[in-house]
Amino acid sequence: MNAVIAASRAPSNASRWADTLEALCLRFDATAACIHTPRSTTADRSLFVAHGLPTHTVPDYVEYWSAKDPWMAGAADKEICVRSGECGIGRELCDWDALDKLDYFHEFAAPTGVKGLLALIVDDGTQPFVAPYTAIGLYRRPGLEEFSYQDKRVFESVHGPLQLALHAHWAFGRSTQAGQTSLALLDVVPKPLLVLSHTGEVLYANTAGTALLSRNDWAATQHGKLVRLGTLDADAVAASLRLVRQGLLQTHVLWKRGSDDAGASATARLVPLEESNACRLAWPTALALLMIDEPQEDHQARRLKQIAAQYRLTEAEMRVIAELVDGTRPAEFAQRHGISVHTVRTHLRNIFDKTGLRRQSDLIRLAGMPRS
Repeated sequence: MNAVIAASRAPSNASRWADTLEALCLRFDATAACIHTPRSTTADRSLFVAHGLPTHTVPDYVEYWSAKDPWMAGAADKEICVRSGECGIGRELCDWDALDKLDYFHEFAAPTGVKGLLALIVDDGTQPFVAPYTAIGLYRRPGLEEFSYQDKRVFESVHGPLQLALHAHWAFGRSTQAGQTSLALLDVVPKPLLVLSHTGEVLYANTAGTALLSRNDWAATQHGKLVRLGTLDADAVAASLRLVRQGLLQTHVLWKRGSDDAGASATARLVPLEESNACRLAWPTALALLMIDEPQEDHQARRLKQIAAQYRLTEAEMRVIAELVDGTRPAEFAQRHGISVHTVRTHLRNIFDKTGLRRQSDLIRLAGMPRS
């Protein structure tokens, strides 16, 4: 039970795998243990955690000896201990006489203090997206009794929770990676974007979305939940989210100018998120993406002010950015303002230094799409 409890905490805290191995060692009188993915071909899908093994031997095993492990080779040849939930004892997988003649034993296993083996296939890798091939090995020093068939039966009996913990470990990793990817994608969008749950909780707001909420004009939150959207109050927002749960796109006009300027309006779109959407991996309770289209002039003016304050840009540098966003080239800017192209390029270099960007296209993305 101690091993199972530690494993249940491993997905969110990888150090718990070491606690799991320590608990298994105590239960089975093992002197060392490891959980590893010996057949993993990609670094981001590999796992190696050890307990009781000399730390200097771990890189040697991962980089060299794992490919020459006679116990793993014996399992494959004899089709013992190859499928999820199957357990094998060292002498079943490789006879002692054969092991004693191998460089693996004399150069690695014996100096490391490894002879007896009890191995469990946590996952056989048949669904690599869920989990790669993963095994737990328990070891005893030379001179100790080998593991018994009773040990084997007991170890197999706890396979279920150990495999569940392993699957959760990789799912949590995918969720974290998807979250990082989603954050990066949402933050480069110049329009306000909010990720909402079915209760209206704001799970994430990109840079423009955070700025919009701080102004408290077209959208407002209370205790982290969206309670106002344009002319919609909390009840109307909740009703709209219920329609989104049915897979319906909801569009609301938040604000509109007079008939002489009918094109300048702000709208909000609640877009349902499919199960496969990266946002759902990053935020499992996400229901919809709220996208707000502000009047282009108003939005860009505010965006440029934010950039100027954030990066401490001068008025001259901001003029350069504003006209680049409009599609003006450096030479055209120089001619229009009666300055040299060299001066314009100096402004650009200063802007790049302050923002950390390197290309004009990145600068235009930062500032927003061209007004034209």
